[in-house]
Amino acid sequence: MKKHLKIPGISSPFAYLLFAAIFFAFSLEPFGFATSGFLCLFFILLVTKEIIREKKFLQTILYTIVFSFFVTCTSFYWMGNAIQNITGHGILVSTLLFILYGFFSFYKIGTIFIGTYLISKYRLVTDTKFYLFIFPSLFLISDWLCPMVFPVYWGDLFRNQILWRQIARFGVEVLGFVSILSVALLYLLVHKRVSDGKQSFLYLAPIFFIFCANLYFLAETIPSPTSLHLALVQPNTPYAKNEIREDFGFMTKAIQDVYNLAEEAIRNAPKPIDALVLPESSIPFLGTLTSDHPRSTYSKSFVEITETLVERSNSPLLFNELVWDGGSRNSFSILKPITLQTDRRYKHILLPFGEYLPFESEFPYLRTIFPEASQHIPNGEFLSHSLSSKEGHSVVFTPLICYEVLYPEFLRRMVNESPSELIINLTNDSWFESVTETKQHAGAGRLRAIETGRPYIRSAVSGMTTAYDPWGREMMGELPIFQKAIGYLDVMTVPKERKTSYLSIGPYPWRILALFLLFFAFFTSPRALDSHKKKNEIEI
Repeated sequence: MKKHLKIPGISSPFAYLLFAAIFFAFSLEPFGFATSGFLCLFFILLVTKEIIREKKFLQTILYTIVFSFFVTCTSFYWMGNAIQNITGHGILVSTLLFILYGFFSFYKIGTIFIGTYLISKYRLVTDTKFYLFIFPSLFLISDWLCPMVFPVYWGDLFRNQILWRQIARFGVEVLGFVSILSVALLYLLVHKRVSDGKQSFLYLAPIFFIFCANLYFLAETIPSPTSLHLALVQPNTPYAKNEIREDFGFMTKAIQDVYNLAEEAIRNAPKPIDALVLPESSIPFLGTLTSDHPRSTYSKSFVEITETLVERSNSPLLFNELVWDGGSRNSFSILKPITLQTDRRYKHILLPFGEYLPFESEFPYLRTIFPEASQHIPNGEFLSHSLSSKEGHSVVFTPLICYEVLYPEFLRRMVNESPSELIINLTNDSWFESVTETKQHAGAGRLRAIETGRPYIRSAVSGMTTAYDPWGREMMGELPIFQKAIGYLDVMTVPKERKTSYLSIGPYPWRILALFLLFFAFFTSPRALDSHKKKNEIEI
C-alpha cells in the first residue's frame, strides 16, 4: 500500500484545513509572513491527498465549506462589523448573516477540492503529474473563474515579500501559480526522498530560476519624466449612515474639520504643493454639481471650502463627492486653479450591498435587510485624470475609488485604454472599523503597482494613507490609523508608454497554459478502475 505523507500527531483533514486557514491569515496583513503563505499551500496540498484517497464527493463539499468558514473567521472576521453597520441590524441577525457569508465567501477553494475529486475519480494520475501540472492549474483557474465580493487571489499571500512578489509584473495569478508550483516541487523532492544531486537539481532549478527573474526585475531602473509634491489629508471623518444625512450639526462639523485640516496641510507644507488630496467620504453625502433633481446633493458650503482651498494652495484639489448626474454617482473630482472648473470621473465598480443592491428590482424586500445600501449607478467610460505641476508639467493619472484597486483586470483595462503615469486611489474603510481590513485593502495596492509598473498612492479617510513604488515598496511612512493626520509625498512618475508584461498580454496566456496542463495531465493518464479492482491493483 502506498504511504501518504502526514504530519506527525495530525491525521485529520479538518486539522489541515484549520492550519491552512491560520497560515493564510498570517500571510496577509497585518502580519505579512510570506513563509506562512507557503505553509498554507502545503496544508491544502495535504487535504487534496486525503480527497484523492477518500474519493467522497460530500466530504469534498464539506471541506470546501469548512475551509471557507475558517478563512473568513481568521482573515476576514472584520466582515462582521461591516455587515452590522451596513444592515443596521443587531448582533444576533448580523452574526447569522456573517456565518452564512463565511460558509460561501471563499468558495473558490472548491475549484481545487472538487477538481481534485473529479480528476482522481476518472483518472489514475501520478503524484508527479498531478502536483506539477494539475495542482497549480486548479489554483490559477480558481482565481480566474471565481469572482468574489472582496477579491483575494492566491498571489496575495506573497505580496509582502519584496523579492518573491516581483513576478507579479506578469499578474497576480502568475505569482500564485509559481508559488504553488514551488510548494509542489519541494513536496515532491521530500516525498520521493530524492538524494541524487542531478535529480534534486531538476526539482530546485525552477525555483532558482524564479528567484533570478525576480532579482532581475527588482534591479530594473525606470526613467521618471517628472516629480509631484502632494499633500495627503486624512480627516478621519466617521462613517455616516443615512440617518446622519439630515444631521446639520454632524455635517457642519465634518465640513469644518476637513477645511481646518486641509488648510493646516497647505500652511505647513515644506514646499509648494502640486496637488492637495482629500480621500473618499471626507464630506459624506454632498457634492458640488448643481442639479434641479429632488435628490440633488449640491452643497454651497462644499463648493465654498473646495474653492477656498484651491485658491489658498494655488494647486488642484483632488477630492471625492456624490453627485446627481443622470442618477447618483460616486465621483473622483479635480477642482483646478484659476478656472475653478471641476473635472469628474465616476466610479465603475460598485460595492454590492453597499453602493447598490443586487436583484433589488426582483426582490424589493432586500432593502429592509440592507437599508444603508445606496443606489449609485456605474460609469462606462475609462478615462484618466490630469493635473499640472508647479513646474508646468501635465501629469496624467488613473483615478480609482475605494475597492476598485482589488480588480487587476479592471485596472489593466483602464491603464491600457487611457495611459497614465501613476495611480491615485481615494478610499474609505471606516465602515469596517478594523485595522486588519484597512491594511489588507492597502496591501492590494502593492501588487497593482507591480502589475502596472506605476506608483500607487492611497488616500484613506481614516487610514491607512500610504504609497507604493512600481516594485511595491513603501514611498512614505504610514499615517496613523483612525486619527487625523497629514502626509507629504514626493512621487516620481513613470512614462505613460511604460508597459509591463501584464499590461501587454494580460492573464490570458497563463490561463490557456493552465487549461492545457490540466487537459494534458488528464488525458495522458489511464482511466480509473472501479474501486475494488483499483484497491487490488494497489495492494499487488
